[in-house]
Amino acid sequence: MRVSFTHKIVLSGSVYLLSAWLSTAIAGELTAVGTVDQPAKSLWQRDTLTDDWFGYGKTMREQGLSFNSSITQFYQGLAAGTGPHDWKYGGKVDGFFRIDGSKFGLWQGLGINGHAEINYGESLLTNGGTFLPVNSALLLPGTNNGTFGDLSLYLSQQIGKDITLMFGKLNMIDLYDAGREFSGGRGVEQFQHIQFVAPLSGITPPMILGGIVSLKTEPAKYTLMVYDPENKTRKNGFENPFAKGVSFNGSVELPSNFFAQTGKHIFSAAYSTQNGLDFADIPQLLIPNAPPPDSKSGRWFLSYAFEQSLWRDSTDPSKAWGLFGQAGVSDGNPNPVEWSVMGGIGGTSPIPGRERDKFGLGVFYAGYSSPLKESLRLLLPARDESGLELFYNYAVTPWMRLTADAQFVKPPRSDRDTAIMTGIRAQILF
Repeated sequence: MRVSFTHKIVLSGSVYLLSAWLSTAIAGELTAVGTVDQPAKSLWQRDTLTDDWFGYGKTMREQGLSFNSSITQFYQGLAAGTGPHDWKYGGKVDGFFRIDGSKFGLWQGLGINGHAEINYGESLLTNGGTFLPVNSALLLPGTNNGTFGDLSLYLSQQIGKDITLMFGKLNMIDLYDAGREFSGGRGVEQFQHIQFVAPLSGITPPMILGGIVSLKTEPAKYTLMVYDPENKTRKNGFENPFAKGVSFNGSVELPSNFFAQTGKHIFSAAYSTQNGLDFADIPQLLIPNAPPPDSKSGRWFLSYAFEQSLWRDSTDPSKAWGLFGQAGVSDGNPNPVEWSVMGGIGGTSPIPGRERDKFGLGVFYAGYSSPLKESLRLLLPARDESGLELFYNYAVTPWMRLTADAQFVKPPRSDRDTAIMTGIRAQILF
């Protein structure tokens, strides 16, 4: 189903009105418990469109409820390459909330955290013969000819200043973004390609059911994850938990201080007992009445990542730009990604007076499993996938952002031309 321009305007307006109605309702409920925290700012100076929920945001947080939301719209198309050169429109509504358990009469350090997502419209995910998604935001919880929703929900417990526990249905793209400054962005703020938003490991799905424990020491931070290897997107997370095995992921994060600028190094190792298709047996799928291919048990993935700031505002540390990168290697069978590298530069704009803008340029190379490529040669010419993405995020106001994005991807099929995807992204913060 193609979305006409009229339908786009109607749908976008409907989502905006719904958010505004919810905002007004929340403000009305809070009238009885608190006063407006500060005078309303002008429309062009507000950090959010609702001006921190019409001035009641601080009261909400003091009572234990934090909430923020946004709507991001995409218009993206295949400008060059093999395949239809059409443009597609889609959007994403995000709502984040956190409940402070101690302020709700429970115990100190408890948090109830959630992220509701709604995708609508169509998306440009793998057009042009690409395998890795070029629009991470519309990848999950789904899109194309429909509306898809999902909710990640988990408990967190802070023990002292150094130990954090989390358990539940966790969005791994959110967690990756929380630990990155110059990459990440969930596909709505910075890069859009999956390799810069949350690089694929072949072991960790985008939505998991599991637990995480983090320990901060001086100087290292240690993290251990134990989770169900099955992707829990659009599932409640508790359908036959751990029926397909168990996965483990451990990491160590170390700070750096090159040239008096902050940075960090992250070493990670993951292992899963989940079975997978033995890629060497793929050719027998073409043989009539052949026995089913064998499966292989166990897969692993090792990675090293870094972020290094090159400039940081001394008066506002949140304004910075710098380098980022990651290199990973795996077993290559049954893990389809045998090795990968990515890196680039990004952060807040260095242009004077445009400090709210963001920019980025990144390159990646994904080396697919050698047994997989060898087996697929009988069906289609296969190769590795590589690409480049650059974007500029222009802050029209603090709460409205427009992004121009371009991606150049060499598809994994050698009979396909280089795909060039261009697009515009618009985000409103409520």
